[in-house]
Amino acid sequence: MWKKSILVLVVILISLTSFAQKTHRIGFSQCSGGDWRQQMEKEMHQELMFHPDIALTIKYAGDNTSLQIKQINELLNEGIDLLIIAPIEIEAVQPVVEKLYKKGIPVVLIDRKIESDQYTAYVGGDNFLIGYTAGTYIADVLNKHGDVIEILGALSSSPAKERMNGFEDALSQYSGISIVDRIYSNWNNQTVLDSLSYFLHSNPNVDAIFAHADFLAAAASEVISKEFLDRKIKIIGVDGSPSAGGGVELVENSIIDATLIYPTGGKEAIVIASKILSDSPFKKINLLPTTLIDDRNVKITRLQYNNIKNLQNDIARSKGMLDLLGGRFKKQQILLFITLFSLALVVILIFLLFIAFKNKKIANIRLEEQKEAISIQNDELKRMSEQLQEATQARMQFYTNISHEFRTPLTLIVGPLENIIKTNNTDEVLKKELSTIYSNSLRLLRLVDQIMDFRKIETAKMRLKVGHYNLDEFMHSIKEAFLNLSTEKQIDVEVVSKNAKLSLWFDWDKMDKVMFNLLSNAFKYTAKGGRIEITLDRLCDDENEEYAKIEVKDNGEGIPQHEVEKVFDRFYQADSTVSYKGTGIGLSLTKELVLLHKGKITVESKLGEGTCFKIFLPLGKNHFTQKDMLSDSKMKEHPVMLDSTEFEKIDEPKEDITIELETSIAESDKPLLLIVEDEPDIRKYIRSCFSPSLYSILEAKNGSEGLKLVETEGPDIIISDVMMPVMDGLELTRKLKEDIRYCHIPVVLLTAKSSLEHLLEGLEEGADSYIAKPFNKEHLQLRVKKLLEAQEKIREKYQEPLQLKKEEKGMSRMDKKFLSRISNLIIENKYDSKVNVEELSKQMGLSRVHLYRKIKKITGVSVSEFVTQTKLKESLILLKNSESTIAEIAYKVGFSTPSYFTKCFKDQFEMSPSDYREMV
Repeated sequence: MWKKSILVLVVILISLTSFAQKTHRIGFSQCSGGDWRQQMEKEMHQELMFHPDIALTIKYAGDNTSLQIKQINELLNEGIDLLIIAPIEIEAVQPVVEKLYKKGIPVVLIDRKIESDQYTAYVGGDNFLIGYTAGTYIADVLNKHGDVIEILGALSSSPAKERMNGFEDALSQYSGISIVDRIYSNWNNQTVLDSLSYFLHSNPNVDAIFAHADFLAAAASEVISKEFLDRKIKIIGVDGSPSAGGGVELVENSIIDATLIYPTGGKEAIVIASKILSDSPFKKINLLPTTLIDDRNVKITRLQYNNIKNLQNDIARSKGMLDLLGGRFKKQQILLFITLFSLALVVILIFLLFIAFKNKKIANIRLEEQKEAISIQNDELKRMSEQLQEATQARMQFYTNISHEFRTPLTLIVGPLENIIKTNNTDEVLKKELSTIYSNSLRLLRLVDQIMDFRKIETAKMRLKVGHYNLDEFMHSIKEAFLNLSTEKQIDVEVVSKNAKLSLWFDWDKMDKVMFNLLSNAFKYTAKGGRIEITLDRLCDDENEEYAKIEVKDNGEGIPQHEVEKVFDRFYQADSTVSYKGTGIGLSLTKELVLLHKGKITVESKLGEGTCFKIFLPLGKNHFTQKDMLSDSKMKEHPVMLDSTEFEKIDEPKEDITIELETSIAESDKPLLLIVEDEPDIRKYIRSCFSPSLYSILEAKNGSEGLKLVETEGPDIIISDVMMPVMDGLELTRKLKEDIRYCHIPVVLLTAKSSLEHLLEGLEEGADSYIAKPFNKEHLQLRVKKLLEAQEKIREKYQEPLQLKKEEKGMSRMDKKFLSRISNLIIENKYDSKVNVEELSKQMGLSRVHLYRKIKKITGVSVSEFVTQTKLKESLILLKNSESTIAEIAYKVGFSTPSYFTKCFKDQFEMSPSDYREMV
């Protein structure tokens, strides 16, 4: 019984191993380069999808015959079953082919045959037919009468000889046509350019030229177009490549008159190889047909090529899916093997239990116990899967809320620090220490932003907003932001532009983060007196794709060679940089942002010599979608990701921010300010930002309480947090803006969620201003002051028609028409007591909310200009009176990046911030 059981197990194992399939190895030796060679290789790979039992190894020999012979011997030593050869020189390769053939290794020749018959099969274009077809076509277009020049390649190759013989054979049938000259170009178009003019002058009656290759035909066309425009000479080429610059394009552009397709034979070579290896019948000589392409069929040919290309892409995708399914199938085979093996063991175990105990009931009980255990395991796996999903959701929620959790305490750190640092009576030593705390708080804020950027990348929510910018100007603005640090560390920073007019499509804000991270690392690891060089250049790869190259090179301490490949890994830090420990996410984020631009980034480094990062960004904009593009106006106004101050709902008049807040609000007419915030400390800090002598202040801890106070007290302005229990700031804003009684009250939203999508969400609900935590105290005071003044000016405008009339000069035609119509409605019905807001809304065809918003919006002043000028004027004070770096000042006054601050500063004052600081 034991022997029978083991025998059954062995039979099962033998059956399972029969799934394994023998793989045949074939080698392919060819010269590299050229559309014909590339198309051949593509056809081979596509055909191999239908032959999973064949593994192909390709060796590229270029035009080096000795290298090809060496590679053939290498393939032989690797134990190949069949060899495919595209010979470079027949005479040199023939002995090797005959040697392999005699050893019993099948040899399939492509394109060129050897002189003997000691090879297995040949695949190639019917060159005699190509020459014959060319001759027949020329006889037809010349009406069987005329003189012809033939441009040959090299007669040492069999294709050239066969084409010449076919061409002669076709023309010999027509006594009126003769070949008056032949040019032996040796496949060099320069020979044609140098000699064709002589031949055409010597033969003034030449009516047609037959070139053995399309590039030779193109050269002939170039000579004729320059020197013989008055002669109508037909030009016929060979190859018919559909790629750029190929024969099809030459016919389409009327550069040549016709071309003959020269098939590659890649697919047929694999088919024949498969037949040989499987001992199936095959033909030794396989000549492939040709087709003539001229102006009559070139369009349909191009369409067919495009369809074939699309089909090839579909096939490639199908191959990927088949590979995936094949992998799954192999896994299933292994699983099946394990399952059947386990089943066999179970059967043997049950049989042994039956023999040992002879108790079928006990065996059934044990099986039931096993089933119950499997059920319990399945339930446990299901529970673990649910827990994993919950953990994943919790992790994503953590990333979403971590910015809020960090920014709230940062608000209470940065705000008071600014106040203390600006106090004139603060001890200088203490002020220096506090400035260090302040700078590191800003650094922590930047790290929080990087964490949020990672979250967007992981959830595929990171979106580009690309514009067309001058790369040289962008890099100089980056350099400007690091000037103070450069001076402090005595490190020379240079921007070397090899193409000052190089323009590029990119997201200004994302690339600013990339360069900030690279330069920050360079400054960290470059010693005092060192050098950092940023080099800009344009380059073209092997596929004629153009790129912008950005190099950031330093002569710092460098990175050990074994760690260079890991610098872009998330949270990785090189052991050699113990003195500078960070989060390890900067370079990882940098790489992700470069990949978003469809570019790539590399690093080279030598320990003790320095490090060089290289960024390659493709030129043009075809690699971006329409959604990625900024409009022309956005490119001019916002070359970076917009910050909170650039999304205001009310246009405000321009004026200098140095005016004291106390001068705008009279003591006897204090505005009522409502603060809605769930954090008591934040409420307390916001309250401290506003003087009791200037404002009456109310407080609420959530939106619901705030709404009740609005209903009972009627505040003049509201400052509200976004994330609150019971009712958040967005819902509160929506309820206020939808109510005709309160929609005129300005709402300023404060939030720790500083990303663009949250900003837009708040503005869509009707918020008048959106400020990210931690906020600048003066910024918040100024926003409240300006919103109140805007409300007052709107009322004054409509109370003083003459003032409004003066404002109309710069208004658009539509706004003038709107104001004229609503003014006429009021004048025409001024004695009618029924005319009210409802009646005006009805007659204007607008809702009450839209009517209020439209009237509020028409102020005649650009918000973005006012906000930008206000921030720049504030920066003048800080540049003159503080020791902060230019980057710190940019963030203090509300700019999203130092580079955008520098650009706006130059546009406004025609000098850089550093030049202004030196001047004052």
